[in-house]
Amino acid sequence: MRLLVALPLILLTGCATGTGAKWYAPATWFSHAPADTVDKALTKQDAAREAAVKAAQRATHETAEALAAAPDSRPVAVATDANASAMALLDQAAGALPAGDLAKIRAQVAGLLSDNAKLRAAAERTRDADRANESKLAEKLAAADAAVAKSEHALREAFDRENALANQLRSQVALAWILGGVAVLGCAAYVYARFALGGLPSALGQAKRMLEAKHPEIAAQVAPIYARFLDKRHQSAISAASK
Repeated sequence: MRLLVALPLILLTGCATGTGAKWYAPATWFSHAPADTVDKALTKQDAAREAAVKAAQRATHETAEALAAAPDSRPVAVATDANASAMALLDQAAGALPAGDLAKIRAQVAGLLSDNAKLRAAAERTRDADRANESKLAEKLAAADAAVAKSEHALREAFDRENALANQLRSQVALAWILGGVAVLGCAAYVYARFALGGLPSALGQAKRMLEAKHPEIAAQVAPIYARFLDKRHQSAISAASK
């Protein structure tokens, strides 16, 4: 009976960990959802990180333009060298900035350094907008990092639940096979006693006779069991078979 119950349960529930959804196991149809959530979170994280890198890249180019206009000094030389290294790495990681973006950066730096108050005010407004956008990019990246951590934790919990379910089902299957094997052996023993030994009373009678001949003390202990659990008709048949 346990085998009959366990097999449909396994087919209907299944275990999607490492194997994916199965068409014949409805419980696995949506088991990939936690992994999909991780993939979506990673995609958003990559986009936020790429945007942050691009913003940092533009900032290094802006810094390079400003340093180029600064009077020569040892601090300016050190800052120029450090900024050039950062700019080269960011250009390699993010790809070269388009010519249009470079032109806008030059124009903005020129406005910031201009003696014309109107041009300088316009450039400062643009710079403030850029800094506000960079702050938003940092917030988006932080939120994306948190979402990835949360989704990965949920994926680990889902994996642990499915692994526990799989182990439980394996135990049920093993128990079902054991009970099935015991049932088969019991049926075989019944068939053997029924047809080879002339029936259960005859088989029990022969066993009783052997016990009384070889182990009378055990036979004396078994006798009350016969008397308690078997009716008089079976007791008579066993007694007749034991003579």
